[in-house]
Amino acid sequence: MRIDLNLLPLLDALLKERSVSAVAERLGVSQPAVSAGLKKLRETFADELFVRVGKGMQPTPKALALGAPVQKMLELVETEMLAPPSFEPATSTRRFVINTTDIGEMVFMPKILHLIGRLAPGISLACTCLGARELRAAMAAGEVDLAIGYLPDLVGNSLYTQGLFEHPFVCIARSDHPVIGELPTLEAYTRAEHVGLVGEGHSQKKFEAIIKRAGIERRIVFRSQHFMNIPFIIRETNLVATLPKVIAVAFAHLPGLRVFKPPFELPAVPIRLYWHQKLHNDPAQIWLRRNICDLFQNKDPTAGVALG
Repeated sequence: MRIDLNLLPLLDALLKERSVSAVAERLGVSQPAVSAGLKKLRETFADELFVRVGKGMQPTPKALALGAPVQKMLELVETEMLAPPSFEPATSTRRFVINTTDIGEMVFMPKILHLIGRLAPGISLACTCLGARELRAAMAAGEVDLAIGYLPDLVGNSLYTQGLFEHPFVCIARSDHPVIGELPTLEAYTRAEHVGLVGEGHSQKKFEAIIKRAGIERRIVFRSQHFMNIPFIIRETNLVATLPKVIAVAFAHLPGLRVFKPPFELPAVPIRLYWHQKLHNDPAQIWLRRNICDLFQNKDPTAGVALG
């Protein structure tokens, strides 16, 4: 026997109202629609189910026997299938995977981990750093929850994005650099030897494109994929590096290191949050996205740090 599940609310209403007109009003349908539905129910269960007595309808023993199972099924649908999903951060053991660079980990993770430790101690985080193609596939497969950073190649109709803040470039050199003077000039900048930074997902691509369009010539004598090692190399050599401000500020305390503004205009890098449409309405991810925005949106992580 096959049952049209759309008829179960009708059967439940008939058991409670025992009147075609009252059921029609309760369900917001016409009386002929109720009569047609009752006819299908009778055919399905091979029973009259309801017989007219005076102005009302009385259920048969078969209809009465169906009452409890039908109500249980309707309650199950409402509570388990139709109820909006919920998320309780205080008791959740969810694991989130965030795609970001080593710089991103340094900027974002301390504050995010502090917030999770305070509001959701059972939640854990993992970081990865994938190229745009691999990242799109991982997000579509649900293997990566969020991506944070400068990711201009991460595009697609299935992706959502939210701006967080814009981050500037700065320069670093050793304090007693033989070419870079107290007030660095463009001429001194171009005469100096430079570090070239490369790496998947790094905003350095944007910087290199800007330099090329501006026609500024640099002599690059060392190339590296590792931002975090650069300050240690800089203070022991005559090289100059141009990199995101947060890196320079993080190591500005090192003796023998100097941080200064580039002697030419450089637009800031837009840092954004990215997620896939399959998790757009996921309550847990909504909670994490909202908190990340509260922590970082329109806030400069190096605000108040003066440059030399």
